[in-house]
Amino acid sequence: MDKILSRIMNSDDWPSIQMPENLELLNEIADNSFKLTTFEGMLAATLMYHQILEAMCMHILEDCYFYIQLSVYPAEIEFKIPKDKMFGYYINELKSSVSFPKKQEFIEKAELFNSYRIKAVHKMRRTNLDTISVELKKVKGCFDKIYDLYNDIQDEFRVIFHSYKKDTFIDYLTDEEYNNYFG
Repeated sequence: MDKILSRIMNSDDWPSIQMPENLELLNEIADNSFKLTTFEGMLAATLMYHQILEAMCMHILEDCYFYIQLSVYPAEIEFKIPKDKMFGYYINELKSSVSFPKKQEFIEKAELFNSYRIKAVHKMRRTNLDTISVELKKVKGCFDKIYDLYNDIQDEFRVIFHSYKKDTFIDYLTDEEYNNYFG
């Protein structure tokens, strides 16, 4: 069995977010920081949410690339996601990737979130901190909407991948492989 066929047949090998336990902890810390409603707390939360959002974007990109690979099978295509790029890079990659449900809404909300972050981080020494605090107060609601969208998108990709597994790739299995996967 080739690498792609093996991967689609084992859902544990489908794209997944890296170190989800760290991101869950980071999200909890960010939520607690934001609840302080201090400038420092909201700014710290914004920076942590930003890291989580970047990981979400990379995960969705991996989903897109896997989906493309499944679509062109048995041809092979290889994608690499650089780990050292800025947030805008990942958003632009999502924009130019395959379509998926709620893609545009996710991108718009991610860009809105990023605009709040940029205003806070890059303008804090030239802007009244009270003005920045007003922007930071919008971050949590925006992030929560993105988080919900991300979960919906992941649900959609799991359905897509399951459908490929069941309806397309089953035809590539030998009788022995079929019995191993489906009894």
